[in-house]
Amino acid sequence: MNRPSTNHPARHRLAPLLLAPLLLTACTGTTEPQLSARLGLVNLGGAELRTVTPGGVASDTVQAASRAADLEVLPGGSQVMVAFRDHIELRDASLGSASTLAAPAGLTPCYVRLRASPARDRIAALSDCGSGAAEQLVVYRSDATLAFIATLPPPTPSSSDLSRFTVTTNQAVWLARPATGGGSELIRADENGVQVVTNPPLSATVYDLAMRGGAMYAATDNGVRQVNFTEGTTTTSATAALSQATVMSTLANRLYGSDRLLGAWLSGAGSQGLTVWDGTRTGVAAYPSDLRDLTFAPDGNAYALTGTALTRLDTVLGLNQGNWQPTDVASNLNDARAVTWLTAP
Repeated sequence: MNRPSTNHPARHRLAPLLLAPLLLTACTGTTEPQLSARLGLVNLGGAELRTVTPGGVASDTVQAASRAADLEVLPGGSQVMVAFRDHIELRDASLGSASTLAAPAGLTPCYVRLRASPARDRIAALSDCGSGAAEQLVVYRSDATLAFIATLPPPTPSSSDLSRFTVTTNQAVWLARPATGGGSELIRADENGVQVVTNPPLSATVYDLAMRGGAMYAATDNGVRQVNFTEGTTTTSATAALSQATVMSTLANRLYGSDRLLGAWLSGAGSQGLTVWDGTRTGVAAYPSDLRDLTFAPDGNAYALTGTALTRLDTVLGLNQGNWQPTDVASNLNDARAVTWLTAP
């Protein structure tokens, strides 16, 4: 999940883009969603965890014991990891029955954000305690066991929001952050260690990273570009560079990925187009001014979260007819922070 930022010039505006939905094509030629989605939300600035069933019964609400920072669903949708400032919990699809995951030895965590691989078989948490302390990545497997922990090299950015990361299909974590002297650097972390793979730094500014299936994309000051990367068994075999051509001219500083779709949005510039791309077609799904998060659910819909509302966007009709059928599924939110799809418990 991604959070809004105001560190991008407001004079730029997103160009149109389109999406590829998660759907099945029947022998009749019609398209139908795979599953019904249930949504899990971080609300009230992290003081509340809430579930929402679009078109269903009233939402269940679970009060969080402390302020939640983010949440990510695990494979199958029946369990979710919830990051709090000082710990991570594993919860069921009702966001209840919490069990706390033990922090890695020697780590006093200050969790700010979670990211999942496209298959959701790895969940990475960024810990940033501020005051210049080194950032750390804590990575869990889908069974909630610890995969590895990595300490990022200095200097630590002035804000944790400047460290943007994604988890690849090969379970490595790639992170983009500002480089000393300008531009950006890309860092790769896995069980074998940590390596800065752009030396010298990239001249382009990279605002965010996201996976769409097995491909990685970067939101840059020259549009959204694919990252050319080679995953090896050791960090020394990893190489990375931005492709010369942009895959989208969309100017964005937030990316949202799934196995087939990529969403892009520009924060800090008023109402901007939420653009979705399927690798071929592009389209603008909505024009939010306060997008906090976006999840692409297995029911063929995208769910866009602002600070006060959750909106369903029909990716099937949006792709085929340009009709996104925006529908409010929760409009009584207050300082909502994060959303993920779940399956019904």
